[in-house]
Amino acid sequence: MIYYISDIHFDDQKIFDKCLRPFSGLEEYRREIILRWNRKVKSNDIVYVLGDIVEDTSIESVNLFRQLNGIKHFIIGNHDLKILEAIKESNIFESINFMDLIDDEGRKVCVCHYPVMDWMEFNRNGILVYGHVHNKTVKNGKAYQEIKQYYLDKPAYNCGVDVTNYEPVTLDEMIKLKEENKDGPYIY
Repeated sequence: MIYYISDIHFDDQKIFDKCLRPFSGLEEYRREIILRWNRKVKSNDIVYVLGDIVEDTSIESVNLFRQLNGIKHFIIGNHDLKILEAIKESNIFESINFMDLIDDEGRKVCVCHYPVMDWMEFNRNGILVYGHVHNKTVKNGKAYQEIKQYYLDKPAYNCGVDVTNYEPVTLDEMIKLKEENKDGPYIY
């Protein structure tokens, strides 16, 4: 099974507060991510982690990923750049890329931290899975309204924890989530 997740931001109080994450604090949030991940992901499952894994100066927080099941592949996000060498040296991830094209049950999936307008295999039934935008609503500005409108009828799916109930999700789960929330405020 292949899973996707983005924007965990372990130990990042600023993002925790900004996104109004529904936990009592960073400690409970950390426990819940680990619990939900390991309840769902088995040791031989593949997980694509699409960036922004920890607070961007918290090298020690990278080790939390050792507690998580699955074969993990890392797609670099904007909050990962300052500690990228430490992430590489941790040897936690099977691969580390800025963007990749994978096969998910015969479907071509471009994985990228950022929502982009055109992606690998875009014109050949390719799918985009991304993160970065968290749970931004239309009140956050015109750009987010435009992103949501642009993706409305495109095979592009947000795997950020703020829209996936703080757990890794499959491509089919993201497709269903987008359909269920197409009229809601979330960027999917």
